[in-house]
Amino acid sequence: MGRWFWLTFAIGFGWSLSRLVMDRGWIIDDELSHYFISRSVWDDPRELLHPWSRPGRNLIQFVPSYFGLTAARLWTLALSAVAVWLTGREAKRLHLTAVWLLPLLIWFQWWFPELSYPVLTEAPFMLVWIAGIFFAVRQRMVLAALCFGALGLIRHEGIALAVLWGLWVVFADGGFARHLVERRVREAWEALPSAVVLGMWTALPIVVVNALTWRVRGELPFEVFFDSQPTERYASGAPWLYLQHLLIGAGVPVTILLVSGLARRGWEGRWDLVLYVTYPVYLVMHSVIYWRGLFASGGYYLFIMPMAPWIGLVALRGVEGLRERFGTRVLWVIIPLVIWSGLAMPQRQAQDPDDDVAGIPELDTEWKWIAPPLDEGRLGRGLRDATEWVEANAADEDWLAHHVAVTHFLDDKAVGARLEPWDERNTPEALTAGTVLIWDAKYSADFHDVSLERLETGGWDEVATYAHQTVRIFVKQ
Repeated sequence: MGRWFWLTFAIGFGWSLSRLVMDRGWIIDDELSHYFISRSVWDDPRELLHPWSRPGRNLIQFVPSYFGLTAARLWTLALSAVAVWLTGREAKRLHLTAVWLLPLLIWFQWWFPELSYPVLTEAPFMLVWIAGIFFAVRQRMVLAALCFGALGLIRHEGIALAVLWGLWVVFADGGFARHLVERRVREAWEALPSAVVLGMWTALPIVVVNALTWRVRGELPFEVFFDSQPTERYASGAPWLYLQHLLIGAGVPVTILLVSGLARRGWEGRWDLVLYVTYPVYLVMHSVIYWRGLFASGGYYLFIMPMAPWIGLVALRGVEGLRERFGTRVLWVIIPLVIWSGLAMPQRQAQDPDDDVAGIPELDTEWKWIAPPLDEGRLGRGLRDATEWVEANAADEDWLAHHVAVTHFLDDKAVGARLEPWDERNTPEALTAGTVLIWDAKYSADFHDVSLERLETGGWDEVATYAHQTVRIFVKQ
């Protein structure tokens, strides 16, 4: 790839690594849940097939999770680094001349430093996706089929990309469908067996995991694709939301280069590029899902972060087009602007980690030229304080919590909270005297039906409060 490529690669990797080391908080609560489920595989192997935590993601991340959250994050960052390298290999294959710029156009997208390391589905999905294309265009068809087949096990929408992969195969030159369209029936029948075999390889990961999950857990993960009812918990909205997410995720400078690259002509008629259409289709698919309120989308911007390699490639085309028109001096404007904006991460600085918690006032933050480390947020600090209170004052009592951050703060300590939903045998009214509850305004009432009114009438006394009363400690009398 050349030493200049590896230099910019090291600069970008170092920026993401610094975020990993300095960040004290987490992008989304789901990261902690994914991590603890992966770690619990070592105590209960059935958790490897946990449908919510995604068996494909679990398989990739459960080993480093044994060694702790930081180890799992470092491993995830390594996966992101491999994705950047594979994208560089693709840029080389596509004869883009300024390949050394590509790492900057990926690592310094605004969302990449904060989403390249969390123990979530996005980084593994990004890697397997670009790996599938990498193998396909090099005629490593079985490996490509396995990659595209595995995508649906990492993120559910990956099943649609597997279908697009299948269409790419059968409509390629010499493919079954191509022969049928061109009325070559005999050749079509001759090509059919190879198409069927690749289809079987593509389906293999999903079939195996569904069979194992049914056998071990009595659940059939594939049923999720038939549960498209409009969500009652998550919002829906404008169909252009994900275009906004793309702008503030990739960042304004890289997005401008992306548009420039899309407008540039010269790659028409190349079948090997058609697989890259899966990226804009993925964007459209998320836009429609959120617009119609399907599959409990929520409209989170991190869902489309796996598009980062494609964005970097097309932005690099935009850079080369500008260089052809204005000369090499244009790089002296582009490179500092991309790096500076990537260091500032405006979308991160504009976000309040507690903006979805009722009762916490709006945060008035001061703009920084370099994005400050991510902290726990006021709710997180309140949960930490509440956990320390319980350890100091009620370590020998039975106690419960609904927020996964409590387990994060306890980690491997001897004292632990039972993170489990209320049920008929374990209601606030039925729990024994002396039981301690860490109540939080984010999950306790909405997700576990534990309102403050229910506690007040159920014989619970409030003994401490934190974070603008969004974290409270109750003791059953």
